[in-house]
Amino acid sequence: MADTSRSPQPRYGARPTMKDVAARAGVGLKTVSRVVNGEPGVTPDTERRVREAITGLGFRRNDSARVLRKGRTASVGLVLEDLADPFYAPLNRAVEEVARDHGALLINGSSAEDPEREQELALAFCARRVDGLLIIPAGRDHRYLEPEIAAGIATVFVDRPAGLIDADAVLSDSMGGAREGVAHLIAHGHRRICLLYTS
Repeated sequence: MADTSRSPQPRYGARPTMKDVAARAGVGLKTVSRVVNGEPGVTPDTERRVREAITGLGFRRNDSARVLRKGRTASVGLVLEDLADPFYAPLNRAVEEVARDHGALLINGSSAEDPEREQELALAFCARRVDGLLIIPAGRDHRYLEPEIAAGIATVFVDRPAGLIDADAVLSDSMGGAREGVAHLIAHGHRRICLLYTS
């Protein structure tokens, strides 16, 4: 077994690399790569040494390098009006849970109902190469997303349709819901019905 007591320690402020892990565990880089990526071909004893080195050094896999190789970030961008809004908080949580179930990370931000801020956020997420984008639109012109959609970023609009482009949308049936709600009240004998609307 290799003597790891004199293995080099990474400099302060520098993230430990797979090379550091390999040196500490006394194995080759390919072996570390196999352990980090859950690939077969490593004996249990060697895997244990590598994982001990990973823990001891505080090593974290560089997902940016994986993106360059695979072309996918396993991330989804969500543009909301306001993360603190009680209507959008459950939506945010639901999107996060589905993303997590598929091994993806959710990145989100608030547009504050400002079309310019919506565009800035959406394009910032695209620049970070998200695999998918969900937008609750603040603006009415989404042609700025045409190059991103053409490049393969799956884009879905929520609660309102996109403006001036063809894009998938998940919409609430507010009119149908109001109709059914009023019909239910009338069927139970209510005649003085109030609609309270908040913006």
